[in-house]
Amino acid sequence: MEVNLHLDKRAEDLVAAVAGDDEDLLNTAQTAKLLGVSVQWLEIGRTRGYGPPFIRIGQRNIRYRRDRLRDWLKERAEYRSTRDYA
Repeated sequence: MEVNLHLDKRAEDLVAAVAGDDEDLLNTAQTAKLLGVSVQWLEIGRTRGYGPPFIRIGQRNIRYRRDRLRDWLKERAEYRSTRDYA
């Protein structure tokens, strides 16, 4: 199930904001700030499957890779209408 979120409208602009070392591992707070969303949005997105891909390092230790965030944003930027979603 694909969910249309306010982030989709800004995805193309955010791709440049995610610049940096591709293998940087960002924590949830850093990722939320970078994307302009709340930590809670990322946490809920992880459980419901609509957030960016993440790496679980430990029981409560989640990280996001910059290159994966960029790829995720690029995918979201390709849609112009909700009817474009598969």
